[in-house]
Amino acid sequence: MLTTETRHTNTHPSILFFDQQDEISERVIESMEHQLKEGSVTKKRTLPEELLSYNCILYFIDSYSRTHGNNIKKLVELVDENKDIYILLVHHNCNERELLRYLTLPVNGIVSIDYLENHLSLVLSLVKDKGVFLEPDLHKNLILEIEKKKLRDQPIKKLILNRELVAPMLTEHEQDVLQLILDGHNNRAIAENLYLAQSTVSSIISNMLKKMQANDRTDAMVKSIRNGWVEACR
Repeated sequence: MLTTETRHTNTHPSILFFDQQDEISERVIESMEHQLKEGSVTKKRTLPEELLSYNCILYFIDSYSRTHGNNIKKLVELVDENKDIYILLVHHNCNERELLRYLTLPVNGIVSIDYLENHLSLVLSLVKDKGVFLEPDLHKNLILEIEKKKLRDQPIKKLILNRELVAPMLTEHEQDVLQLILDGHNNRAIAENLYLAQSTVSSIISNMLKKMQANDRTDAMVKSIRNGWVEACR
């Protein structure tokens, strides 16, 4: 999780950029150093034994992985006794969902290399003041992920067929029948709802299953969900 404990850093920032894959160019490092009135940025591919000389560690991630997760946990343990060292995760065009998974770790923030290169002083100032920084572009996605999780915890009341998606494949009657199947109705109930004979309903279902390449009613429901043809109403 993001830690929000306020710490007191040294006056001049001393930054360690841990880049195990050696992805960050020297030009970027120089650009970051140029933003600092006083202080330094040191790039290393391996973590030095002595970390107390730094007050900020930038950890470069290329994607979400258990290896990164374990390394970050070890890094946190190494600096845990020194509350004056911040840990920021730095990425380059990472998938946003992957990035948000890192928020379960006790780091001080996540930022892209492009943003950091242009706003290093601002990021350091906010981390020093608030103890945490999350790049603005991630705020909206974080809120959406939180809302999605809340929805996943709520029971599904109804599966609604997206008729526009299946219209090229299924007739209107077949769409009506599929929706009632999704509602859990048997053939008799479907016939009563649509004012059709049960034999007609059976014929419609048979044609619908062939078009959907489904083995039975249950398979038709599964395919509808997997193909994204239905929306869950909670």
